[in-house]
Amino acid sequence: MRLEILTPEEMGSVDRKAVDAGPLDGYGLMQNAGAVVAAAILERFAEAEGFLVLCGPGNNGGDGYVVARLLVERGVQVRLFAETEPAAGSDAARARRDCPVEPKPYSEFEPVERWLVVDALFGAGLSKPVEGREAAIIERVRTSGLPVVSIDLPSGVSGLTGKPLGAAFQADLTVTFFRKKPGHVLVPGRQMCGELLVADIGIAETTLNRAECKTWENHPALWRTALPEVGISAHKYSRGHVAVISGGATSTGAARLA
Repeated sequence: MRLEILTPEEMGSVDRKAVDAGPLDGYGLMQNAGAVVAAAILERFAEAEGFLVLCGPGNNGGDGYVVARLLVERGVQVRLFAETEPAAGSDAARARRDCPVEPKPYSEFEPVERWLVVDALFGAGLSKPVEGREAAIIERVRTSGLPVVSIDLPSGVSGLTGKPLGAAFQADLTVTFFRKKPGHVLVPGRQMCGELLVADIGIAETTLNRAECKTWENHPALWRTALPEVGISAHKYSRGHVAVISGGATSTGAARLA
């Protein structure tokens, strides 16, 4: 069970180690990320009549371009929206080039009934409030009531704190990769993710130095083995004692339950 929680900075280090170690380069990991997102969308939202893909300028947007391409290859309707071109020479720029769908500006975004929104604006590394055009498009999606699938983390939610930074999506499904980030488990980010899927995209477990991991998700698998084992002949007098101290005569409820 994968209980380690990685900050966005720690996840970035894992990504770099994975690329350095191979066999997949950054674009290969992006292809795998887009593939698992597209598969999850088609499995869970087969009734959707089309897909509105929103791409930001970074690697999160690059994942979105891959998703758009794969959905088109499956023969479904896709409309793609992007405002800023990815940085030249980046993996996201390559994904943009390989995507056959020509993006339209955010200003042309229109919700379509019975379609689904793919949120690939910003990932877990977001560090500044979402404002302006991106905030406006998030609000339009919110008022439309369309289902949302977010890549990595609902755009606008801090991957470090789980708190919204300006406008933020409420997702129905969030697909992240390798490990959860704090924003996936801290409220309100935990609620804003909807269903959370942690997907394997080909990053080797050896890229994670568990000795340096600072945060773990609480789960019985972490501490179950530390519990004392009770012998087969144990009885109530050999298992220790408990003293319960309560408040005054009108404040004994918790103590009685204990």
